[in-house]
Amino acid sequence: MKWFLGTFFLVLSGINGSVAQGYQQIKGQITDHSTGKPVEFAYVSISGKAWGTLANAEGRFLLKYPKIDAQKEMLVSAAGYRNSVVLLRDLKAVDSIAVHLNPIVRPELPVSFRRQTDARILVFSALKSIPTNFQATPTVLTGFYRETLSSDTACWNVREAILKAEKLPNVQTELPEKVKLVKGRQRERKPLPRALEGYAFPNGAAIVTRSMDLGPPDYFDGDHLNDYAFRLDSLLTGCDDRLAYRLEFEPVAGRRVRAARKGEILIDTASRAIVRIAYEFTPEAAGEVLKTNLKSVFDNLTGRAKKEVQRVAGRSQYRQFNGKWYLQDSRLELETRFTLGNQTPSTASIHLHFGTTEYAKSNGQAVKETEVLLTTENLPKQGGHYDDRYWGNFNTILPLEAERLQEKK
Repeated sequence: MKWFLGTFFLVLSGINGSVAQGYQQIKGQITDHSTGKPVEFAYVSISGKAWGTLANAEGRFLLKYPKIDAQKEMLVSAAGYRNSVVLLRDLKAVDSIAVHLNPIVRPELPVSFRRQTDARILVFSALKSIPTNFQATPTVLTGFYRETLSSDTACWNVREAILKAEKLPNVQTELPEKVKLVKGRQRERKPLPRALEGYAFPNGAAIVTRSMDLGPPDYFDGDHLNDYAFRLDSLLTGCDDRLAYRLEFEPVAGRRVRAARKGEILIDTASRAIVRIAYEFTPEAAGEVLKTNLKSVFDNLTGRAKKEVQRVAGRSQYRQFNGKWYLQDSRLELETRFTLGNQTPSTASIHLHFGTTEYAKSNGQAVKETEVLLTTENLPKQGGHYDDRYWGNFNTILPLEAERLQEKK
């Protein structure tokens, strides 16, 4: 493919030993070859397998894989970059590896195509292609969930879990999406500032495990699509060595749009599948969060602090396997300014993140109704030293140092 110019560059400096019997692990950091900056949330997988893991915001990752796959290739992909390939058999038993991703050379769309293409119709066709691009039968995603509560000064609470999220398209049921807790924990820093007491999503996992298997996001569904203006970028981009259109969107000028968003959409050129949607609430919409389904985050506030939502942002990324697409990962960020009495105002944010680590077909009974996760507030509390071994052979997203909430000795 001529549009992917250049060669990938990889510095090998190691692999870790076995995690448990029958498993090995590889860790490292992913950076931009041109700038040296970390590539956040890149996907790391084994060739031909429907499982993998995600790098964190610093580009650091840890992938656990069966020894039987030790002769296979590890693939690293991120939007806007060429894939990199790592031969697992070439790695040596030392510390870590450094993967350098090359930015793609973005080809220009023909002028005639841009003139003849209505950007809204392009998005409409992508939404109409959802039934074709996703499995029509039940599927189940196993993945890692992390929820953090942070302020200007510290990270105060971290909730983590291994989840199973079952999708039931074309099934007559009251619960077309069901989420089950496999294993989880939470860590706290005390004392929590009074203004932040009760500042949490009752069930953040239910928000970031939602995907387009069951249809378009509500803000683009039906007539809502007409609330937005779309602009097609003159340059193509790509993800996972596939070309993609890039479009920007924002509310139609002068139109009153509830929970209005502005952002970007990546659409796969071959299948018309939506690869990514990233958005941020407009300043006006951020101030109306208490009138949306996000208001539950404030329902249990115990303090009397004045609250002002500063920012709401989300991103959902999809990937393809054997001709069908599934949710790779999803994030939501909520930033709020609190003012308590005469105290100096402080800003606190909640970050939700779910990353799929395994994708599989389901018999529709992977998550029973009696197992549905109703809240993440009651995850078991854990103190002491942060221990990654807690997760066994499950793949997870490495925490940032601040998210470890290490206790002082």
